[in-house]
Amino acid sequence: MSHCQITLSVNAGVALHLGVMRVWSDALHDRRVVGFSTVTPERWNILQAHPDFASPDLLFFTHCHPDHYSRALTEQVIAQNPQVALVLPEQEFDRQLVLAGPSSHLTLEGLHMDFMRLTHEGAQYREVPHYGCILEYDGFRVLIAGDCAVADPQLRDFIGIRPIDLALLNFPWVTLRKGRHFIEQAIRPEHLVVYHLPFSHDDRWGYRDAAVKGAGQLQGVPDVRLLLEPFQREILT
Repeated sequence: MSHCQITLSVNAGVALHLGVMRVWSDALHDRRVVGFSTVTPERWNILQAHPDFASPDLLFFTHCHPDHYSRALTEQVIAQNPQVALVLPEQEFDRQLVLAGPSSHLTLEGLHMDFMRLTHEGAQYREVPHYGCILEYDGFRVLIAGDCAVADPQLRDFIGIRPIDLALLNFPWVTLRKGRHFIEQAIRPEHLVVYHLPFSHDDRWGYRDAAVKGAGQLQGVPDVRLLLEPFQREILT
């Protein structure tokens, strides 16, 4: 029996299946950022018909940067799935949970979600409302760090003594030595999924090869996977 299924949309966008719950994280964005990929009209058409992206229970956005969030696409998903819960760190819709303050908690039909405000990578983005999340379903914990500054001590505090079964981390966590050390010492996941990588035709700075190399240098993580292709699916057992 699978504990979790992960399907990539683009960048750091994923559909997570945790038991009966379907959570999308940063899955909907449509503005191209140089050096990265986006949900093009063609990919949007595929996503809407893809079984892994059917009937979401919850839409979560770590922050509202254009490579993570599109209001227009989110509106379409809400219109097609009016029951869906929506969690954002900025007020975008009348019916949503607005993440504010240092931390928040949400329970939805057996899915427990802890949110903590984390500093965004890059000095120019330090004031951006940005939240990481630890999801727990049936004893299986998933860490979503968003664009958290690599090796940020706040993330260590957020995790505390909780064992992490799956960590979803942007690729600089494995390309930078301090990121690898933090993964090995502070997160210690059973499974690591690396994402926020451009697809090959958008990879002008060699991020993909660097991520493969960095992932190979990690020690003590039993299972490391990279999300490299549109709608790539990974099943964790």
